[in-house]
Amino acid sequence: MTFTITVLFPNEPDAKYNRDYYVSHHMPLIKERWAKYGVQDWSVTDFGPGADGAQPLYTFGSVVWWESKEGVEKAFASSEVAEIMSDVPNFSNKQPIFLFGSQVDTTN
Repeated sequence: MTFTITVLFPNEPDAKYNRDYYVSHHMPLIKERWAKYGVQDWSVTDFGPGADGAQPLYTFGSVVWWESKEGVEKAFASSEVAEIMSDVPNFSNKQPIFLFGSQVDTTN
């Protein structure tokens, strides 16, 4: 079963983000370094106001698809985790929020 990590970046007044760096450097770095642990693909979404015009709680986020939860656990225990996490200040002054979960199969 596919396992996902969703990463969200808070929409706070003092937040500073370099989304271009995130998309062009950080996400490819994750795929390159952690492919051996089962990273399959990733996407990034910019969040806009809701239907009522309210500002979103998060500015943008990403989803990383993995082959398995065990692969995620191995990746986060690997030596590569230091390089990946130390890259965060290059695109964000806020700590991201991580959500880990199994993808629900919706086929009948």
